[in-house]
Amino acid sequence: MRFLVVMVIIASFSQFALAKGLVVSTHPLYLIAQEVTKGVEQPALLLTPQQSGHDIQLTPKGRQMVQDADLVIWLGKQHEAPLQSLLSQKSNAIALLNSSILKTLPQRDVKGRAIANSIDTHVWLEPNNAIRIGFFIAALRSQQQPQYKAQYWQNAQNFAKEMLAVSRVVNKNSRPKNYWAYHDAYQYVERALNLQFAGALTTDPEIPPTIAQIQYLMVNKPQKNMCILAEYHADGHLIQRLAPVTTVTVDEAMANENNFVIGWKKLIKSIQQCLH
Repeated sequence: MRFLVVMVIIASFSQFALAKGLVVSTHPLYLIAQEVTKGVEQPALLLTPQQSGHDIQLTPKGRQMVQDADLVIWLGKQHEAPLQSLLSQKSNAIALLNSSILKTLPQRDVKGRAIANSIDTHVWLEPNNAIRIGFFIAALRSQQQPQYKAQYWQNAQNFAKEMLAVSRVVNKNSRPKNYWAYHDAYQYVERALNLQFAGALTTDPEIPPTIAQIQYLMVNKPQKNMCILAEYHADGHLIQRLAPVTTVTVDEAMANENNFVIGWKKLIKSIQQCLH
């Protein structure tokens, strides 16, 4: 069934004879797309690298980019809800979370409990998902620009080899390591690192942690010194109320990176340093 859905999506793009350009919504997708289109075209980034699905502010220029593009790749309303009204009715806008190509996990609440009928949208952090996204973009662009099919597919294969090579040499912990997150965004790397999620301070990086949640984490601390994965804007004073803690600044969107594989490797290294 999944294969059939993917083939229907790809086949639908044969109607586009003249390509105007590829637009991708967020920075992680842009990093993957530029690897696939290397030597053929330069994808355009709709949102700034610092913008996430939580804080979208689309400019008139961005709206024009969408209007002019012949292919728009976005994660979907679950991650980028403000884009839904603009993209949901466009036949050339593909929501990856609706494409059936990705392995997804449910969202978790701040206590680590799975939320029914939900999706953790940080799917690009799972190496196999990143690779699937790369091949999916290659397939769609090859349909639109068949003269570059060989280059797109070769680029996707090269990206897959690099991603797999890096992910396979990750030093997995011999026993599960407990950690906290400022907000739960790192579920897709837990298996690779043998991590055990013990809770988050908040469900959304834009929403301050509650006193009740701080107290919950203190009472249910699985070990004396905890590792906290926190974004650069996290409230350091609130984090220190959980001391003793080891805090590492991480960015699941890799906003300051120019290469996906290198950015993923740096993120993993930062997490590992926090745990040791």
